[in-house]
This record gives sequence, structure tokens and C-alpha cells, in this order.
Amino acid sequence: MKKNLLKQEVERTLGHSLTVAHDFEQLSHLLLTHTRERLSPTTLKRFWGYLKNEEVQTRSHTLDVLARFVGYKNYSDFCTQSDRLSEVQSGIKAEERIDTESIRRGQRLVITWRPDRRIIVRHTGNSQFEIIEAENTKLSIGDTFRCHLMIQHEPLYLDEVIHIGQPPMVYVAGQKDGVVIEVCDGFI
Repeated sequence: MKKNLLKQEVERTLGHSLTVAHDFEQLSHLLLTHTRERLSPTTLKRFWGYLKNEEVQTRSHTLDVLARFVGYKNYSDFCTQSDRLSEVQSGIKAEERIDTESIRRGQRLVITWRPDRRIIVRHTGNSQFEIIEAENTKLSIGDTFRCHLMIQHEPLYLDEVIHIGQPPMVYVAGQKDGVVIEVCDGFI
């Protein structure tokens, strides 16, 4: 599995798939240029399965050179860090979306995130909010922020946070597991 991911990363780095004999000669030359180590075109063909009916027993040296070519210290480092390569980096969010322009002035939101963080905010208009309660968070009562879009179970990005005695900043709530937002009917 990791070997296939390494092949994909090499091809991504090259900008094309390895499909003809010349591709492996070119990669062999690039490896020598970039890593100062040589892997023969035949070794590369075996690793990619280009040579049919050959038993593939890849040496650790081959894996280390290819891993260095794509920016890792060695194959072990690649295996350790490559989990992030298979993570989905984009997609359509079907979760509940809250457009803050649709929230009435004075309406309250209860926002919670792990492990035990909770704020209650009041919409002051124009996608701006004031924190009226805060539990177990670096945010404080009286802090204000701007936010145009909130999505259930996604990180919440608070822009232009005004926090006691500090210049405006950005704050991310629920960075790993997202937030849960409850829109309250009551006004204050």
C-alpha cells in the first residue's frame, strides 16, 4: 500500500505517469541529479511493475532514494508522514450551513467544541458577534469577532477577534473535530 502511494508521489512530482521505457530512463537521470544516487532504469521498471513476469523484491535502498526524491528523509519517514497524503483535502459539505447574514440582530448562538469548550454569542449585526458567556476557552466575555459562514461539525474561523488588550486576530474553534452550533430563539 505505502509502496503504491510512493509511486503516486513520484509521478505527481514528475507531473506524469511512467508508461514507456523512456520515462524510466528519465527518472533514473533525475534521481541521480536530485539525490546524487543512481537507480537503474531496470530497477525502476521492476518497482513499477513495467517488466512483466518478474518477481519484485524491492530493496530498502531503492525505497529510500525514491522517498528522498519526493522530499522525505527516507522511506521510513515517508511511511510515517504519508497518512496525510491519503486524506481527502477537498469536497462538498452536506452539513448544515449557517449564513450569518440570515441571523437576526440580537439572536444568540451556543457554540461548543471538544473537549469541553463553550461560548454563547450574540449577533450584533453585519456578521459581527459579541461573546456573552465563555467556558474553558481562551476567548473571553466581551470579545467580539466577525464570521460570515458557520458549518456544523467543521472548524469555525473567527475573524477580526478583538480580545482584551490585543490587536485583531483570527481564532479557530474546533480545529480538529469541528463545532456544534445551536441557534437560540431568544433575544437579549
